[in-house]
Amino acid sequence: MAWFNKSVPAVYEFASTSPGCTIRFGYYYPDESGILTYINLEHPWFAKYFMVAAMLWLGDRPPYWRVPSIVLSAASLVLTYLAALMLTKNARYASLASALLLMDATFRDEGILAMLDAYVGFFTVLSVYLYLRNKPLSSAVAGGLGIASKYPGAFPVLAMTYAELYGRGARRAAIYLGLALLLYALPQIPIIYLVGGIHNYVTDTIFYLKWFTESRPPGPVASNPFDWLIGTDSFVSDYSPPLYASGLPGAYLVAIALSILMLEPHLRARLFREMNWRELAVPASLLASWLGYWAVYAAGNHTLYSYYTIQFAALVPLTLVLAMQRANERSRAWMIIAAAAGIGYGVGVQWRQLYSIIQYLA
Repeated sequence: MAWFNKSVPAVYEFASTSPGCTIRFGYYYPDESGILTYINLEHPWFAKYFMVAAMLWLGDRPPYWRVPSIVLSAASLVLTYLAALMLTKNARYASLASALLLMDATFRDEGILAMLDAYVGFFTVLSVYLYLRNKPLSSAVAGGLGIASKYPGAFPVLAMTYAELYGRGARRAAIYLGLALLLYALPQIPIIYLVGGIHNYVTDTIFYLKWFTESRPPGPVASNPFDWLIGTDSFVSDYSPPLYASGLPGAYLVAIALSILMLEPHLRARLFREMNWRELAVPASLLASWLGYWAVYAAGNHTLYSYYTIQFAALVPLTLVLAMQRANERSRAWMIIAAAAGIGYGVGVQWRQLYSIIQYLA
């Protein structure tokens, strides 16, 4: 077998002089048995279609694999600004939300890599944004595509299904969830065909869902969801210098705490001005995403990685600006102080990591 990333005429010239040789175009992948025919059903396939499109349109080289992630991460930044502007009606709060997302080390560093988590992060914030605009069906479509990119996309979908149940009733909640599941299933049709039908696909999917409840062999730095809130045991991408998926710890912790305060009716009434029930989809989606990973951890998978937080990275600044803007007169100062303290802690963690990188380079 020969690998080529050259012009078609050059390949044909080689093939004409090398009978029995298999020609493969594109990037030279490791020489492993079955690498060209292996179908990985560990994760759904929708996000992988983006990567394949980049390979076909731009070329099969590592920088091009990352182009869709970079584009969607940039779009996530724009959506965060628009969602914050919709929540607060204040450009300063919206600008703060975007700045905080840029300060998130996981979003900033992992969002430029060819990994599925950037895709599910984009569809999560898109789904929340559309829900805030009172477009629940469009939100369900985006949420379903999030699940079709990676299974944890189901966590915010469940949160917004609950919001539909709370605000519009059981029928609308069922429609929301059903549409999201339909949009998860549709992109899997080509894969269902490739694996030999729906029975094989369901069997393989159930196997991998069970596999997600088991810990992996020792390898990269693993963590639990509380570690993500305080910035310990961060995943390290093997680059030079290394990239730490540390998020914006401290701010994560404060945002989770404020989510609980906003979602508990009695505490919400005491600490905040009136909120539209659709706006509660923001803290509900953040809390559901974080608790969803706790459920995976409790089921037996103790090898979780901090780069998973890119899924809800945009929801953290949205939750913070919503809490600060909607706090009543008695609690607003405390909300601002808590948010500032969390952000300051996160910046401190990143500076310590930056110092370690400087030492590494020295």
